[in-house]
Amino acid sequence: MRKILILLLAVIAMTGCDNKKSAEELFKETSSGVVVVLNEYYYELKLPNGNSLYFTGLDEEGDITGLTAEVNEAKANRSMLTGTAFFIDDKGTLMTNRHVAAPAIDAVTARRSMINIMKAMKLYFAEAMSTLSDQFDVLESQKSSCSYVDFYGYMHVDQERLAEINSQQTELRRQYNLLSQSSDEIDSNIDPEGIKIQAVCELGIAYNDTYVTTDKDFIDKNPCVVTRTSDKEDVDLALIQLKNKKTPEGAHIFKLRGEGGNGNFLDGLLGGNGADEPLKIDQQLYMIGYNAGLVLANTKQGIKVQMTSGKITQLPDGQRLLYSIPTLQGSSGSPVIDEYGNLVAVNFAKLGTTDNFNFGIPEERIKEFLKR
Repeated sequence: MRKILILLLAVIAMTGCDNKKSAEELFKETSSGVVVVLNEYYYELKLPNGNSLYFTGLDEEGDITGLTAEVNEAKANRSMLTGTAFFIDDKGTLMTNRHVAAPAIDAVTARRSMINIMKAMKLYFAEAMSTLSDQFDVLESQKSSCSYVDFYGYMHVDQERLAEINSQQTELRRQYNLLSQSSDEIDSNIDPEGIKIQAVCELGIAYNDTYVTTDKDFIDKNPCVVTRTSDKEDVDLALIQLKNKKTPEGAHIFKLRGEGGNGNFLDGLLGGNGADEPLKIDQQLYMIGYNAGLVLANTKQGIKVQMTSGKITQLPDGQRLLYSIPTLQGSSGSPVIDEYGNLVAVNFAKLGTTDNFNFGIPEERIKEFLKR
């Protein structure tokens, strides 16, 4: 026993209590666990009568774009976004931002736009019905010219012309009734609270150091499903999972501080993995992600993840952690780690137009989300 203690003290003397890693070491260790997420999506608008319409988004004026009743047309014109995600277990589960996994839309604005469309359609139907009614009346007035009395008092009827007028009136009556039914349908579906909107998403991922040329390299090769999204508005987190539920062999699995996995037994015993150290102002942090999506990631040697670094500029307030790590669109959902490789935040937003003040969801919120 004494020999073991002496040996342990000798190891402590050689290694010390600090096991911080260089940026190169951290990158080599963690990059295999960070992926590009591709999300192709459109929106389903379910009406109170149970029927569905589909659209692709909202324009700058808040008007619905790509509105159609054909789901295949919506799929053909769906929107696309990319983000970042990272593995958190060996079952193919990845963490990312909610706005990457399930893009939100301003439902109030979308409903208002849909109601405006319905009202415009109702006005159009009313005008069309009025036109049809006028045409019907004109034809009705023409019937008198289809018959006449001759010199001897005999009635003559142009049966061919009368039949033609009756046929035209029957068609006008059919069109009028269809418009009237459609107008009534609008009345029964114009309730804003009865209109439900949801995103319809198809997700896939691509790994660091692999080649991608089309969306099939994501969706077909590595398809994912959304398994959980945060129900708290200010916690922009989601979990997605590979459909095969298998994390690739050798892929890094990220751990929060104190969970283990980013140090060895001695680190846990001696506190040398940063687990018990509170975050500090000016503390060094690193982010591994795909800034600008495939624009920067695509190289002649396949897609390449990037590491960026910065310092803590504001301590977490329980909702967010502010740091000076530069980011671009596409880095949403990136893991932010300390010098020991521990996950301390998930990148989710930047401050205004600057790239040097960015926000991460702190570990407290991550732990709460994972426990739900």
